[in-house]
Amino acid sequence: MSGDLDGPIETFDLLSNEVRLDILRTLGEAMAEDDAPLSFTDLQRRVGVEDNGRFNYHLTKLTDRLVAKREDGYELEPSGNNIYQSIVSGAYAEDGDTDPVPVDGERCPYCGADAAAWYADSQFHLGCRACENLVIRYPIPPASFDRNRPESLLAAGGAYILRDQAAMRQGICPYCAGEVESRLAEDGGKLEEFNERVYASVARFRCRRCSWSMHCGVPFALNIEPAVVSFFHDHDIEIFDRHPWSICQYAEDRVLSQDPWRVEVSCRVGDERLRLTVDGDVDVIESEIESAG
Repeated sequence: MSGDLDGPIETFDLLSNEVRLDILRTLGEAMAEDDAPLSFTDLQRRVGVEDNGRFNYHLTKLTDRLVAKREDGYELEPSGNNIYQSIVSGAYAEDGDTDPVPVDGERCPYCGADAAAWYADSQFHLGCRACENLVIRYPIPPASFDRNRPESLLAAGGAYILRDQAAMRQGICPYCAGEVESRLAEDGGKLEEFNERVYASVARFRCRRCSWSMHCGVPFALNIEPAVVSFFHDHDIEIFDRHPWSICQYAEDRVLSQDPWRVEVSCRVGDERLRLTVDGDVDVIESEIESAG
């Protein structure tokens, strides 16, 4: 196990110097502006280190691991770009909580108060501040939304959840590209942190490499399933134009059996109903559309 950590430890050691971080940031900004590669002289000028020997020493330390030296200058390697993206995302910056933002058209299913979104403990929250029921909690970087535009929190939370959910449903961790295990939790599984919300079944996704995980009710896990997207599209409801949790208002689920696992998810719009049968690996094995009358 210790041998697997040698590479990351060496890389993190490289980042313990302010000049090297400035080099990564400068090259990242240049690439974002389609202004890379940068010559040695131009890079040194932008970083602001006048001592040629000192600057060359730190640049050499980064070259071939995080920075690539081309014929016409320097630019970030993919690994260096990953670090730059982490820096500008604000993932390691101090962040603060926000006041609740009303969610238009959505109400708490328990007390009827307006639903709200807020940011606390580096996580996006969606729920009800009146009765303290929570629908969603998910970590997003503090720089992913504009605190001067509170409504942008909703867009950021939805985008990150949808992105990560799509990757996890495809079996690939969005953070380390590890293999994802998908399974249904036991019947009646209760997510303790979500107060009194009890699901008929719970879909759990967990990366075997980094242990990143997502868990949710089965209807929420299926909101990007092709049959679901097509069904709602036929009823003039575009799933990808909405926040990913909004489709759940149309859906119900029930456990058909536990050995083997079979869960039925029913989505109703107008006079039609889409029925999906899901197995223990959270895969859809049957689907049909019927009259809801």
